[in-house]
Amino acid sequence: MLKKEIINECIEDIKANKIVIIPTDTIYGLSAKISKDNEIKINQIKNIKHEKPLITLVSNFQQLKKLQIKKISKEDKKILLDSRTTVIFETSLEFKTIAVRFVKRKDIKKIINKTGPIFSTSVNKHGLKPINKEEELKNFDQNIKLFFDIEPTDLNPSKIYNSLTKKWIR
Repeated sequence: MLKKEIINECIEDIKANKIVIIPTDTIYGLSAKISKDNEIKINQIKNIKHEKPLITLVSNFQQLKKLQIKKISKEDKKILLDSRTTVIFETSLEFKTIAVRFVKRKDIKKIINKTGPIFSTSVNKHGLKPINKEEELKNFDQNIKLFFDIEPTDLNPSKIYNSLTKKWIR
């Protein structure tokens, strides 16, 4: 768990529109406030040439309202409550669809409770395995602040369910 001072620093950085590296329930994530600019910046950092949608982390159902999701079935809610599952929904936002995952980690919930929903995607260059080791995370990009936690993440990305097609993607 991240310490209170670290949580507060991370909140300030995200609110200041900075991209940070934080632990999640699954892997370390490149994370930032939700915006088209940040989506483009994160994809550029990962060397992705096209616009690839990013996962959005939320801490509660009230935050889903901010994401303007058009329809959430009971089945979708049940799947969404599995902390290791990301669900793709249709949204009225500029993104058209949005991939959402609830966080369970109390420290990351505290951050998202203060910042609102955030983008998060694996820390790696496109096509390479996600990184998890402190030294590799520190060296990933010198311009991105790392909020490292001694407790290891498990390096397994979340499962992904598409609520529009009712199919599992991974």
